[in-house]
Amino acid sequence: MSHESVVNVTTPGEGNGTIVGLDGLRAVSFLAVLFYHANFPWARGGYLGVEVFFVISGFLITGLMLKEYAKTGSIDLLRFWKRRARRLLPALMAFIAVIATVGVFLLGSRASQFRQDLLASLAYVENWEQIRSGKSYFADQGLPLLRHLWSLAVEGQFYLLWPFLVAGAARFLKGRIWPLAVFTTVLAVASFALMLRLADPFNVSSLKAAESLNRVYLGTDTRAFGLLAGALLAMGLRPGQGRRWLDHVVNFGSLAAFGGLCVLMGRVDAQTPFLYRGGFVLVDVLTLAVIVSLVRPGTSWMRSALAWKPLEFIGLRSYGLYLWHWPAFKLVAPGAEGLLWLALRVAVTFAVTEVSYRYLEVPIRQGALKRWFRSSEGGPSPRRLRLRYAAVTILGIFFFSEARMLARMPEYVDPVEQSIRAGAAALDNLKMATPPAPALETPGKAAPAKSAEFHTSSSGGGKALPLEVQEVLKGIHVTAIGDSVMKGAALNLKKMGDANLGDGNILINAEECRSFSPALQICREYRKEDRLGEVVVIHLGTNNSSLSSDQFHKLMEQLSDRKLVIFLTVQSDKASSCEVVNRTLASLMASAPNARLFDWKTASLAHPEFFYSDQTHLRPEGAQYYAELILKEIARYTKEDAAHPSEPSRTE
Repeated sequence: MSHESVVNVTTPGEGNGTIVGLDGLRAVSFLAVLFYHANFPWARGGYLGVEVFFVISGFLITGLMLKEYAKTGSIDLLRFWKRRARRLLPALMAFIAVIATVGVFLLGSRASQFRQDLLASLAYVENWEQIRSGKSYFADQGLPLLRHLWSLAVEGQFYLLWPFLVAGAARFLKGRIWPLAVFTTVLAVASFALMLRLADPFNVSSLKAAESLNRVYLGTDTRAFGLLAGALLAMGLRPGQGRRWLDHVVNFGSLAAFGGLCVLMGRVDAQTPFLYRGGFVLVDVLTLAVIVSLVRPGTSWMRSALAWKPLEFIGLRSYGLYLWHWPAFKLVAPGAEGLLWLALRVAVTFAVTEVSYRYLEVPIRQGALKRWFRSSEGGPSPRRLRLRYAAVTILGIFFFSEARMLARMPEYVDPVEQSIRAGAAALDNLKMATPPAPALETPGKAAPAKSAEFHTSSSGGGKALPLEVQEVLKGIHVTAIGDSVMKGAALNLKKMGDANLGDGNILINAEECRSFSPALQICREYRKEDRLGEVVVIHLGTNNSSLSSDQFHKLMEQLSDRKLVIFLTVQSDKASSCEVVNRTLASLMASAPNARLFDWKTASLAHPEFFYSDQTHLRPEGAQYYAELILKEIARYTKEDAAHPSEPSRTE
């Protein structure tokens, strides 16, 4: 997240020019991220605010360098980096110091979950650290207090490398912009092409599919096109008054673009394949359209709207707000729901940010650090100067001791993460066999697609259900689609499925932080590959999710010829958002004759001992219970539907 606010003009404190409304756009982007992390179902795409920041950053720093070259005939790279350091490092270093202190003195061994990230964040390589470690950005397990700093790492790497290219091009091209613009376009296209190549959301292994999305989401190389898109706009802008008709086009176009951004930030799930097939590029184009309306001379409706004082206030502090909001959400009354708790977390975020902004960031930008250590006429006395150096030395020793304490802490083992990893291993061990086993036919309907037969190395270890249940289940092919709850229980579900349905008759596709959005595409792909069972089990809705009737009906169109589709209600510490999903599911069941609703929430509430402390993920005995109930419900509904084939859909 860049904290500049001008281009083709001087920065605040160095001149008078600013781009009115740009801080407001930054504020809107930050608020989208905030609402996303607050788990509002209408902000499923709020993470796209980061992409907007990328475009703004590329636009601003490129424009500043080109303006400097136009004015002086050269670009002072050392001065450029010093300015970036003064703007970014003080707040970041203070943030990391506070998080390290909280970890050592309040969190104990749990701090080991993010100690690797402390150094990586300070070195601006947090995105690559997450990729290297296999930590999923989409997961919400453990205590990833610095996970959000991946975006600062991407921008920091861009700030380090991009100025070399711009300064070199300005020098050797003697001010000609178009060759640099062509090369920038090639780089942007290459970055997007790499995303297309590496993103593999439909891999048979849900683990590999998630790893591919994690890689392209976090990678500097695969996310650079947003920054480069902003840079291209800075190269293409020309001063001067436009024609009146063009002003109207820009005004209406910017409003439409801003509306499009709001729709995307509200609806696009982070694991939707569309996002990695052009969705990010669409966000970039819409952001560019909004920026154009802010920088063009003349009346701008968008400029007037985004210049609202509260938005400007937030935009000026967006860097600090972004730093502090995520730890506040994770540490302040974790697990507590409701607007009052959300207001408390937001208040803490703004309070800490304001202290940092007023007493650290702004003074250092204005040269306070240099004055603090300067011994000259009118400066501090030699005695006071010695005391200041001593204070800095003591502070350095303190933080060095903290670092040693963090390094020596025992590794914290997160049981939720362990169970999910075990489930991931079970899913990733699936091996396709040939030929595929034939699926059962639904009376009165076309034969469903065949389900591929799978085997695992742990086959045969499942618990056998009562004989009458086994008789109903034997030979049925089941496809189960879920999120991290199902993923954590995948090993139990797989073993029990093999033992009671028949070896290889259950296909499980579960991934962390999955909402309803990917389910439709997963079902489409399985149909094409003849791997969709005649019974489909769907357990989604826990993660920042909502389900529209349109989504449900499109999904059921793909599943209309399945013998049975079972939806599970959701149970989580995010009680309010889960209730929205559960009510929606209950209201939609009657519209799909082959759909049934299994009330997992009610069944699970009878056994709180089956859950880990997050009240979402299952302990081993809970995973066994989960698998048993799903298979029993398949048997019950199958038996009922065989006895009463014409009855309408029922809920349970």
